[in-house]
Amino acid sequence: MIPPSGSPAEHTVRIARRHSAVEDARRVAELATRECSAECREAVSLAVCELSENVLKYGKESGSDPDAGTISVTVDDDAIRIRAINQVGSVEDARKVFDLVSRISVQGGDIRDLYRSRLLELFSNPTLERAQLGLMRTVFEGGFRLSCYVRGAELEIVAERACRIDA
Repeated sequence: MIPPSGSPAEHTVRIARRHSAVEDARRVAELATRECSAECREAVSLAVCELSENVLKYGKESGSDPDAGTISVTVDDDAIRIRAINQVGSVEDARKVFDLVSRISVQGGDIRDLYRSRLLELFSNPTLERAQLGLMRTVFEGGFRLSCYVRGAELEIVAERACRIDA
């Protein structure tokens, strides 16, 4: 999976605003992780689908750019990195995502409690506009660590985890 130059291979897909975008991103993830263990491939598929959906739902629309953002998958020795980048509609939207990722990261081992608490809140109030479960699923079910960066109107979420290569 490592190219001859020794640098990790990065597979990137532009998330177009069309019905097949999440499936397109999942296929790129399959290609990037074809030498990884089944457990890793499954976790990456989950994370890529969740992050792609977020890029589509929350990425700022621009008349000049038909794409909502990008998803990149990089396998590097024994780790995998997924990077989701998109433009945000407002600084407030970016701050909400940043705060959510910070809360998830601080929870650490208590992500299960945060996840369950959010599910109970959604069951109690099914009309909430945003479920905000995708990032929690990525951590809770996929075993990823999240980080978030805001640069002006650009939001970047990075999901990382250990990944075993099957020889």
